[in-house]
Amino acid sequence: MKIPQDVLKLLNEQFYNELYAAHIYFGMSAYFKRSPYQGFASWMSIQAKEEMSHAMKIYNFLNERDAPFETAPIPKPEKDSYDSPLDAFKAAYAHEQLVTSQITKIFELANEKKDYATADLMNWFINEQVEEEHNTYQFVKGLEFAGNDQTLIFGVNSWAAKRSE
Repeated sequence: MKIPQDVLKLLNEQFYNELYAAHIYFGMSAYFKRSPYQGFASWMSIQAKEEMSHAMKIYNFLNERDAPFETAPIPKPEKDSYDSPLDAFKAAYAHEQLVTSQITKIFELANEKKDYATADLMNWFINEQVEEEHNTYQFVKGLEFAGNDQTLIFGVNSWAAKRSE
């Protein structure tokens, strides 16, 4: 079965949405690299690479389904710097919520069009988004708890540094 045109359009868009997410996280990593928070820099860099792997998952799926791949530009992220680590993680969490809505839209349309292979792929992404939202929200909660206490902020930073690829 061919991918329905409207589903295909959203899949092609989602490929670039994932690259845009990587772009955001690389920007956040660069912001943190210029700060004392190297654990956050590392976490964001690993997250950027994960987003790129998500884009490749869609790219490979399109190729396996012999579907046309459309090139498009990747927009510049809205911000290059943040007021605080909390500000950055709030932005990351909000972005993950947006990605969840994008994935859900594809899942719903694929099911409506009886494109169950795409729906299955999107089900994988939905489960991944539960993890993505949870992880970023945990940092928001930790940093909110830390407030302006530098010792606690560096504790959360150390927690971030424990993430491995």
